[in-house]
Amino acid sequence: MAEERRSRRVKVWGSAVLALVAVVCVGGWFLIAGLPGSGGSGTENKAAAVQQAPDDIRETVEKRPRGAAGHLVASVQDRGVKPNQNQETPGTWATDKVLVKGNDDVLQAAETGSGHAAWRRNLSGSICAWTKHVTVDGRTAIAFKDKKKDGGCNRLALFDLDSGRKVWQVVIPWKDSGFGELPNVTMTRGVVESSWKTGSAGYDMNSGKRLWERKATAKCREGGFSGGKTLLLRMDCTTSIYEPTRKVIAKIDPRTGAEKWRYNVAKKIALTFIVSSEPPVLAVAAGEDSISDLISLDERGKYRATVRLDGGHYEVDCDDAVVYSAVDDCSDIAVGDGQVFINSSEEVGGSNHQTNRIVSFDLGTGKPVVKFEAGPDQMIYPIRMSGDRLLAFRRGTDNYAPFSLVSLDPSTGNETVYFYFTVLSQAMDLTYTKFSDVVVEDGRIFFGSNMVRGEVIKGQPVPEWLAFGVGSAG
Repeated sequence: MAEERRSRRVKVWGSAVLALVAVVCVGGWFLIAGLPGSGGSGTENKAAAVQQAPDDIRETVEKRPRGAAGHLVASVQDRGVKPNQNQETPGTWATDKVLVKGNDDVLQAAETGSGHAAWRRNLSGSICAWTKHVTVDGRTAIAFKDKKKDGGCNRLALFDLDSGRKVWQVVIPWKDSGFGELPNVTMTRGVVESSWKTGSAGYDMNSGKRLWERKATAKCREGGFSGGKTLLLRMDCTTSIYEPTRKVIAKIDPRTGAEKWRYNVAKKIALTFIVSSEPPVLAVAAGEDSISDLISLDERGKYRATVRLDGGHYEVDCDDAVVYSAVDDCSDIAVGDGQVFINSSEEVGGSNHQTNRIVSFDLGTGKPVVKFEAGPDQMIYPIRMSGDRLLAFRRGTDNYAPFSLVSLDPSTGNETVYFYFTVLSQAMDLTYTKFSDVVVEDGRIFFGSNMVRGEVIKGQPVPEWLAFGVGSAG
């Protein structure tokens, strides 16, 4: 069942060649010009970017682009995928200079703007764990397999995304348990953390020196970390082999590995994910296979409130495949400004009968606060916070409405459009947020696949698009 649910997040792509615009004109892309109302509220994000250190996990505050027409700024492709074979392409990252894509045992980068290949780095084995977090100075961490055939996932490395330079590499004490579980990787300020079934460790971000190590106990094993501003650990505990596993959430000091507090999740909870480490927000499945509730905690790990998803009226999708120990891999959800932002389920609205809305809930009371309608024949998805605003992706569903990157103001309910763009029907899969990575950085939106399938046409391999980015033409 875990593999079936994971297949929703690593959807196999068809053979269609991606194009970013519905009409191609001589000399360049046909661009969607600003449409009526494209100015939204006409206001800018009032929150200034907080001064951060180079090794902080970045919290970029985006500015509204000057132009409302979007165009292709970068893409990463691969012709080497074997016909009719699935190839995992884990991890998508972006800076103001490059778009970087994980592709089996390779990291590939394209320059944003020119679209030219920036760099390519071959790894000793396939990427098997990664984090969405990036530091202010553009570094991120991944784990990959060693050189041996069927080698273990025991190489942990930090990379500079702009240059492709490997800052350092260490061997983590991961051992195959026979059930296929892989390690988990995340980052906090100045520290890279990794966990595996029998333990976990923290490594200095500059030197790779191990700062601390934790050992699993007979009753609790390391379920996985969630990083960012702070570090939370999910522990999977049991009192005996006959009782179901219960979850414990602990706040960990990133520099020492010491526990600061614990929160015991109710025993009836089957699945637990960490949506946000600061403030602490959990997504849980209470007696179900899908997420049923969100739980907010205070700064001391004490229960605050529950947001009930009302039996499917709201959607939070998390990857619960145990072989991928990413406890924070949830799509279409964002936390900030004392609220959590999620999608309503699909509703009837418009000629194509597809629409939805983003609804926010107060983390202190669990009650709804504000909603943003997608509009007829459109779907809208939260991406991340940008200061006190929510960045969201709106996707047209009727082959007429353009896609757009928008900024939403929770305090007023107003919307500001950053830019519009279109995608051919053959490329639609890459923009489904539950199956792909979606990153907004430096005023651009990037989409990255999690898996591709090799195709041939007339005996020739078809280039598989792994990722692309769109930015304002203004």
